[in-house]
Order: sequence, then C-alpha cells, then structure tokens
Amino acid sequence: MELSWETRGIVLTSPLSEEIDDVIKFIDEYLAPRGFNMIVMQVRYRYQFSSHPEVWGYDPLSAENVKKLLEVCRKNNIKLVPKMNLIGHQSGFHNEPTDGILHGHNTVSSDICDGLLRAYPDFDEQRGLKEILYSRSICLSSREAKAVVCELIDELMDVFEADMIHIGCDEVFNAGLCPECSKKSRSELISSWINSINEHVKRSGGTTLIWGDRLLSTKDTGYNRWEASDDGSDIAIDMLSKDIIICDWHYDKYEKYESIDIFAKAGFRIMISPWRDKANLEAFLDYAIKHDIGHINGVLMTTWCGSGDLAKRLLYGEKGRWLHTEQIATTIEDVFGK
Repeated sequence: MELSWETRGIVLTSPLSEEIDDVIKFIDEYLAPRGFNMIVMQVRYRYQFSSHPEVWGYDPLSAENVKKLLEVCRKNNIKLVPKMNLIGHQSGFHNEPTDGILHGHNTVSSDICDGLLRAYPDFDEQRGLKEILYSRSICLSSREAKAVVCELIDELMDVFEADMIHIGCDEVFNAGLCPECSKKSRSELISSWINSINEHVKRSGGTTLIWGDRLLSTKDTGYNRWEASDDGSDIAIDMLSKDIIICDWHYDKYEKYESIDIFAKAGFRIMISPWRDKANLEAFLDYAIKHDIGHINGVLMTTWCGSGDLAKRLLYGEKGRWLHTEQIATTIEDVFGK
C-alpha cells in the first residue's frame, strides 16, 4: 500500500533502562530506513521529573537517556514527541512480566494508580471509590491538578526539546463524578480541560495532539464504546480549538470509517492510527486515502507493547514477551517493509 502522507509515525513506550541501547538501534537500523519520521513516545510518568519527583513511575527515563534517544532521532530526521495521558488512563495493571506499562481492564475492579494519583490522591475523580470502570481519571475541576500537570508538560517538552506533545485523552469513562465536575456536562468538562492545556502548550510555541475517540458518537458512527463515546462527550468536537491535531484510532474493521469525514467537516487535521491486525489496518488506511481532502497529516502506528520487546523481535527475531508483540511486528514488517 502506497502511503504518500507527510508523516509516517509510530507510538513507542518509554524503554526500560536496560533496553535503551536496543531501542536506539531499532530507531537507527529499522525505523529510519523504512521511512518513519515521527516517534510518539509514551512516557506518562516514567521520567525522572525534577519538578515533581513524587510522581515518578516505574523505571523512569533519565534526562541522559532522553538525550540519547533525541540524538539518534535527529541523526535520522525523526521528530521525537513525548506523550502523557492527561485525563484517563491514570491507573491499570502492569503487563506480565512487568514492563512499566499500565493497562486498563475490562471489568469493574480495583487497580494500581499511576504516578500522579499515587502522589496526589485528591486529584482522582474517583477518590474514595475502590471499584471503578477500566481506569481512573484526573478530576477536571481541580486547579491544583492542572497546575501540576502543566509543570510536568513544561519539563517533559524541555528535556525532549519538543514542539509537540501528545496528551492522550482517550477511553475516558469516569469523568464528571465528583460534586464539582457533575455541575457540567462531560463535553464541557473535557473540552475546557483540553483547550486550557492546549493554550498552555501554545504559549511555548507547541502543538497539542490528542486521541479522537471521545469526540465521536457510537450512535452516529457505529463504532464501539472504546473507539467512540456513548455518554455525550462527543459534543466537545464543536468546542475544541481547531489547531489541535486529532489522532483517529480504530482497531476493528468497519465498512466505513465515518470519523475521517466527521473530523474533516469539523475542520481538524488528523493522523490515522491503526494497530496490530493487518486486514483491519489496510481497510482503515484504504478508506482514509480515498476520503482525504487534505486534512490527513499522516499515519501514526500504535503498538502498546514494550518498545524494547518490539525492538528485539524486529532486530534479532527474539520471541516477544507480551501477548501481541508477534502480531504487531509481523504487521509492521508486511505494511512498512522488511
């Protein structure tokens, strides 16, 4: 499949400290030769923040290792973009064996708080609740939470020397529960939070990226409740600043990918974000190519396995530790060249 868009990107998780060299080699010897020119690095709180060391996540990246990653990216004209989840995905469970990635879950259960909510439990929209759906969210009415988040953004963009940041905002199922947040609609809460973060990023000359699922309606699109919203937050699409770039992700196969046309009509630039299944990926990209009216910046391949795990599979042929590493690696090989 010929992809002529400007950006060929991939999401990688922050490498474990012992896998930094493998990931650097992966960028240099695998991704760069295949035309990848953007890496969105899923950091969350896995960085050694000096402003807020209390939020450090599992095996946090050092500034020195960030500079090593930045050096190999610059050598190959690859843009390195940090990523944090700044609404949902504030909790979950580790992959086994532990690789630092916290994933949500599909049943109502207690879970592990990530760095921000572990350090500041009052920032938890579900504070006091032992059982929540999927993963916890930041309280979007908390001025204190926003102040801390903005300081983390500044430090992360500074060390990555970045002019873009991805702030997540996907799969939010628990917004609007606290007494203050319940005074507003979910669309108002989410759009106000994202716009304020975007304005903060813009003051330093940066661009904000988000996932697009909460801006879509399950009823209008036919997407499932993970890929779209069934609680009214989709109305936020009309409230967001149009300089935000939307990463439109879909992992299932559909006859139509209505979101591509919806985001075009709403005036947003987007990136197409598929995952591991080759047939679903090709259907998504084929629809996008045919319905691009100049609003698609490129493709942003998602992975959601350890970057070191993926690197060692694609560089050395090692068997992946995580359930889907083999399928992800095979799809990358087939679509982007061996």
